[in-house]
Amino acid sequence: MTLVVVLFGILGVGGWWAYNNVVKEFFIAEDFEGTGNGVEVTIVVEDGWFGADIANHLFEEGVIASAKAFLKASEDDGNSATSIQPGTYLMQEEMSAESALAFLTDPANRLLNAVTIPEGYRSFEVYAKLSEHTGVPVEEFEAAAQDPQALGLDPIWFEGFGDRQVKSVEGFLFPATYEFDETMTAEQMLSAMIAEFNSTIEEIGFIEKAAAIEDPDPNYDPSANTAQTFHPDTNGEFRVYPWMALQIASIVQSESGTPEDDAKIARTMYNKLYLNWIEHGITNCNCFESEAIWNYGRLANGEEAITSGEEIDWYNVMRDADNPWAPSAKANSGYLPSAISNPGAAALEGAVNPVEGDWLFFVTAYDDGRAIFSRTYEDHQAGIRIAEENGIQ
Repeated sequence: MTLVVVLFGILGVGGWWAYNNVVKEFFIAEDFEGTGNGVEVTIVVEDGWFGADIANHLFEEGVIASAKAFLKASEDDGNSATSIQPGTYLMQEEMSAESALAFLTDPANRLLNAVTIPEGYRSFEVYAKLSEHTGVPVEEFEAAAQDPQALGLDPIWFEGFGDRQVKSVEGFLFPATYEFDETMTAEQMLSAMIAEFNSTIEEIGFIEKAAAIEDPDPNYDPSANTAQTFHPDTNGEFRVYPWMALQIASIVQSESGTPEDDAKIARTMYNKLYLNWIEHGITNCNCFESEAIWNYGRLANGEEAITSGEEIDWYNVMRDADNPWAPSAKANSGYLPSAISNPGAAALEGAVNPVEGDWLFFVTAYDDGRAIFSRTYEDHQAGIRIAEENGIQ
């Protein structure tokens, strides 16, 4: 009897091992349940792709759990993946293989006039891409953008402006895939993008979270030192207006190499603005000190961007008081005239959920986009050396 019990035990353990390491691996494909998690993904099926190509692409984009499950679903449905037409499809992450297949084989889900606006595009780049796609002149987009509220923006986005800030659609043209064609006006297209922004902001709880951000330097009295040029408050109380957090998000979008760094970059930017720079003696002023800001000004003026690897007099050009986009000039302390890009959901999330940290500098240092964050200038220089060793300029 003892031998029988031991034998069955061995068979049970062996069967469990075989299921997990052989049967599950080769016969049972991983799969999600349902029709997605609500996070949209733009899928482009190229001409000439086979079912395996589509399956692999869907897996890489996080739409399905495994290519094997998709191909099995296609096989069970009479190899229906062969009927999928080339084109653009707006799908969701974490769809079951069956629901993903059904979506792609439904001709109604193929976007015939799709145009994708990438994250981080500036307004003038958005206008150029939409003009190329629809034939509507760039000038008509520029004219429509003159009245952001008429396009659907809540007036709350323009509350608390200082002398430097200007009303602009920059930052509000949400990056996504849209169905636009030549029958639409510039106003209709920009309004659709702002409507998508409004929906995303509400889902994130952006405005409420911005209002809840705490002062990184609550004990500092800006009136105690006239050299301190910027510490925004309302009736003596610290406050981050929605447009301020949006500017941070636009910088995060422009500077971040990976979403996992977004909240750290946001914290660094808030530190740059609100920590007493005279006390720490490291930075030049309460300013963002971001190269992306200066290059935004150049691009907006029709000039080419200049990277940090090029030989120019960086110290002086970044501190040019006559240039409103010089990010290190004491005359430009504080927030910018407008956002500098149109951020996606991850950057918006990071801007209103800054992690704890005392960083004042960061540099992208690794091939995967990760940055090194530093409190002191000496540590920052060490980070730059690591970036150079890794071939990152």
